[in-house]
Amino acid sequence: MCGISGILAFNQVGAFYMINLAKSLDLLSKRGPDARGTYIEDSYAVGHRRLSIIDTDFRSNQPMKDETERYVISFNGEIFNYKAIRESLESIGIVFKTNSDTEVLLQNYILKKEKAFEDFVGFFAVAIYDTEEKELIICRDRYGIKPLLYFQDEDKFVFASELKSVLAYNVPRVLDKSSVHQYFQFNYIPPQNVVFENIHKLNPGQYIKVKKREVKQGAYYALPGVSSTYKKTYSEAVTEFKMLMEQSVIDRLVADVPLGTFLSGGLDSSIITGIASQHYNNLHSFSIGFEGLPVFDESKYALAAAKHFNARHHVFQLTPKDFEDHVFDALDYIDEPFADSAMLPMYILSQKAAKHLKVALSGDGADELLGGYNKHAADLKVRTGDYPKFLMSAFQLLSPFIKEGRSSKFGNLVRRVNKFNRIKNQSSEDRYYSMCLTTSPDKVDSILSKSFVAESKDWIRRKNIITQELGAHKQNFNAVFVSDMQTVLPGDMLYKTDMMSMANGLEVRVPFLDHRLVDFAMSLPSEYKIDGERRKKIARDAFGKMLPEEVLHRKKKGFDVPVEDYLYHNERIKAFLNTCTSDFIKEQAIFEPAFAEVMKPKKGKRLQIDAQLWWAYVVFQYWYKKYCI
Repeated sequence: MCGISGILAFNQVGAFYMINLAKSLDLLSKRGPDARGTYIEDSYAVGHRRLSIIDTDFRSNQPMKDETERYVISFNGEIFNYKAIRESLESIGIVFKTNSDTEVLLQNYILKKEKAFEDFVGFFAVAIYDTEEKELIICRDRYGIKPLLYFQDEDKFVFASELKSVLAYNVPRVLDKSSVHQYFQFNYIPPQNVVFENIHKLNPGQYIKVKKREVKQGAYYALPGVSSTYKKTYSEAVTEFKMLMEQSVIDRLVADVPLGTFLSGGLDSSIITGIASQHYNNLHSFSIGFEGLPVFDESKYALAAAKHFNARHHVFQLTPKDFEDHVFDALDYIDEPFADSAMLPMYILSQKAAKHLKVALSGDGADELLGGYNKHAADLKVRTGDYPKFLMSAFQLLSPFIKEGRSSKFGNLVRRVNKFNRIKNQSSEDRYYSMCLTTSPDKVDSILSKSFVAESKDWIRRKNIITQELGAHKQNFNAVFVSDMQTVLPGDMLYKTDMMSMANGLEVRVPFLDHRLVDFAMSLPSEYKIDGERRKKIARDAFGKMLPEEVLHRKKKGFDVPVEDYLYHNERIKAFLNTCTSDFIKEQAIFEPAFAEVMKPKKGKRLQIDAQLWWAYVVFQYWYKKYCI
């Protein structure tokens, strides 16, 4: 796991910007604390920060050249089947000088060009430069596990693992107002967009070839369509799913450094820990809890699973002091507005786990792939009509008099029922979009200045892009999973995991996103994954005998964070919000002044608005002051 950065100059003006490579690499130091390297010629400069996982020998440092010195590679990620590919290449006479997956990737590309990416099992962001043809190719893994951003103008093409490293080349910072509008809707910016205009994220499964000023995009992978192509029985599907999942975990146990698992006590992480414990000696597992807040604390389930699998478990009970100590460390590392509050415990967990290991396995991707979210169950109920209609109608009449919230079981139930009542009569596209949101577009309009709202209307067109799969396949529930894999997974879950783990020099691997497993799961009828009784049905049936009863039968619980209890009265956040004066708000010209004033915590008073919206405001203002002033 590493960080990469580079620039291809089209002329002398572009070449002048190559001087910024060092600064860009410095900003990636936490992604790769073990080594730093650069390659520079007249029109191309590339750098690499290394976190050594496989073949930790210095000969595997990057950028790496082939034996002819024609090709130069800078690579972030892991190729888990590199040994098999290496054997195939050796059989035709190719000789290797290292034991690294990097050299295998490079040699396979030299042989097959962009077709080579289809062979790889793993996750990656990679740049390969042909010094003879003066041609650059950059490529990203199938699901966007590893980030890769780029910028192009008439003088240069710039790319890097993180936005902050692209900005280090002094590219223009023009705020994308529609991205800001969507940020306050989702609490993150959808992966199809970036907070600054003219900077782009390379889409998952795609590559870009650059030669002179000519830029060509291509794809080596796309998610399977929504039509169910699997024709065997459910029992046969369970057997096949189990085999693919076990192989995926086994493949991801390859490392020359200590390895463990993130274990929340939920189904996904318990399956991974259970499989890993059968194939990895002395497995360590890690989880967090929230001291004194049982509504949020799941650590007892993680402990039960760890004992069941005989893993050496580490649980970290978080307190408001932990959040106070680390909140700005996490905010300093993100380079786009990102307000999924689970980023904070992920940061702390990664920091603490990194003291024991360099690689952790995580359950990311299972919910999107197999129908694990509350919204999936709600959508299915709407489609089937299987919900208590009279009770819901009665609740709707009473809802104005009942306070909703996330800090108690009842308040959260009220919030969820109210949301269900709002979406149950919407079209499949609008319903999906609404269920992804933390704040409605109308509410966002009310908090932003009128002029800003008028200039951010492109979010409506972008909404249609996000929901296009549902529009094309209204009756097919698999379209929901495809949409999640394209938006929620890379935009929220994978960004959070990558940024917070990399901020602490920790590699996180995600077995549920092995492309062989994903392609298989996407081929299944939706009822193999979720029905009126169970979510992630096939995973439960495949591994039910392996799991402890309390894990197998527990209800799904989202990874919520006690924002009001742990953050609203945080003295450091209060001090920061006091710097957002009325004069600053007026000059910023983004928010309605009355809204900005309500955001400041009042001594002895509870939070007066939705906690997630308040946190989104805090994150945005901190980001804005760092990157836009």
